[in-house]
Amino acid sequence: MNRRPNQSRTDYESFSPMRASGFSADVPGENFFDAHKKKKPIRRVIKWIFLLIAGILAINFAVNMVVFVRGESIPVKGLGEQFDGFTILHISDLKGAKFGPNQEILRFMLQNKEYDVAVLTGDMVSPQGNAQPLYALIDALREINPAAPVYFIPGDSDPEPVSMAYADSGSPFAPWVLGAQQRGAKLLSSPQAVTREEQTVWITSTSHLTLDVDTMQGQYEQQYLRALDGGDENEIELSKHHLQSLEGIREARETIREEDALITLSHIPPMDSELLAASGTSLLGQIDLMLCGHYLGGLMRLPYLGPVFIPSADKPLYGLFPGGDGYGGLRRVGRMWQYVSTGLGSSDSHYPPLFFRLFNPPSVTLLSLTPSSM
Repeated sequence: MNRRPNQSRTDYESFSPMRASGFSADVPGENFFDAHKKKKPIRRVIKWIFLLIAGILAINFAVNMVVFVRGESIPVKGLGEQFDGFTILHISDLKGAKFGPNQEILRFMLQNKEYDVAVLTGDMVSPQGNAQPLYALIDALREINPAAPVYFIPGDSDPEPVSMAYADSGSPFAPWVLGAQQRGAKLLSSPQAVTREEQTVWITSTSHLTLDVDTMQGQYEQQYLRALDGGDENEIELSKHHLQSLEGIREARETIREEDALITLSHIPPMDSELLAASGTSLLGQIDLMLCGHYLGGLMRLPYLGPVFIPSADKPLYGLFPGGDGYGGLRRVGRMWQYVSTGLGSSDSHYPPLFFRLFNPPSVTLLSLTPSSM
């Protein structure tokens, strides 16, 4: 019987590439029939989670190098048409942060923006006392809009603005305050008025509305007399500054009318209970808009959860996951609006050292007033 030629193959040749793919060796050998060791799925998951977190942090880092300009419209009851569109540039908590040489990024983001007044609500100096970034910011604001005044108040982390402790340098004013004023900014030591036709918008510190002027008047008058007797020029200058501030506060309190718009600056937002308890006949109860900072929005924020931590012993869990109310943005408290800036800087001793801005980019805000009947 005729048979076809033997076409049998060797053991190795009899395996197709598909069949051989399940073994560990590529060529025949002692390990040829050992199966491939599969990678554990958990390692792949950890690897992808790590890559995802690294990507998010890289994007977050890049975003934090840019300053966002937010916009808000504030309806003010009884505001006249002459102040429709009156715009306030609100900047807070610079904390010595630098956004490019001479704050070029800030300058670029604001160069085409229109505003009538700029207000800085505290903590503008770095924790190490460096005021150069603040000076660069003020220079930029004065160049962008020379007609708009720049007012500032100190924050709880800023060096004391006036004190005899600075007398050795030749002035009772802190060096950072002198530097800011030399560049055209003004320490808000008494209420300032912007009048158009028959209506006025007042810009003042919240403390100006609650200060016991009569008691402080007597104390500062005695201090002034002692300074005159002692002949200390720095103490005389300090006493005169306090007395002039009190005079401006007293005069403003007597001048502010119910139909005027009242805008106050407060670095630390007051407690809601304090604001709600204010009598409608008191100046504190007549505030239309309060501008604050301090909280930095919690620095680290999570989607849908808000800030991770707000440093406060008065809050549940000492401020861990406090919710989003009152720590950033615009909200209504009684009859007034309150805007809390999330700020620009990130270096803050109130937060743990590893905290940084997460999902909370640096920002400034343009607040535009509009007339309202409510």
